[in-house]
Amino acid sequence: MRIKLFFILLYSSFLFGQKPVEIRIDSLTSYDETQEERTFTIKYSITNKTDKTINFILNPEDLIPISGGSMRPKPYYKIYENETSIDMNSLFTRRKETRTFKNEEDFKKYQDSLSEVVKNKTLEELVKENKANTIKNILEMKPNETREYSTTFRWDKNRYFKNDVMEYYIDEKEPHFFELHINLMKEELLSKFSEKEKNEILKDKNFIKGWFTSNKVEINFRE
Repeated sequence: MRIKLFFILLYSSFLFGQKPVEIRIDSLTSYDETQEERTFTIKYSITNKTDKTINFILNPEDLIPISGGSMRPKPYYKIYENETSIDMNSLFTRRKETRTFKNEEDFKKYQDSLSEVVKNKTLEELVKENKANTIKNILEMKPNETREYSTTFRWDKNRYFKNDVMEYYIDEKEPHFFELHINLMKEELLSKFSEKEKNEILKDKNFIKGWFTSNKVEINFRE
């Protein structure tokens, strides 16, 4: 009977135990820059909830929609209308660097130069870039350490979206919520490395894997 009780307690501890990593939205604010554009600023944090140094692969500086690809080591955001998720890729935009061109011919030359750079890269060069990005995204967090991040994105107040055959409308009368997710992977992101390279990367590191979800906060899509 005591042995049976021990295994029940052990299983309960595993099932309901504290997760090693916490991602938390600390604030989500907004203001209207113009009548046609609303700017959101999100502040969020990632915490090592253990008493040991941990490592994981993540680029926490850039948020992407949850439908934007499960193999990208970035935090994903998810939007809800009430309890229903709205899965769209083009809801938010970022302010990008602008370039000016004298005429259409100059603009075409610039586009062609970018295409040429990508086209001329060999498979080996692309793999090398992928490896370098993966290594750059290996983070180390000390016991109980918290790191804070902030990013800004914009909404052009368009309420209608179409994603393939799915259509969405953001109803200004309904409450909406914002949520973050991180998918910490190891083997999947190290698949292009040789065994020797992987062993060197993993040496003396305590890699954490798993899917972690933040708290939900309200986001302002009202008029």
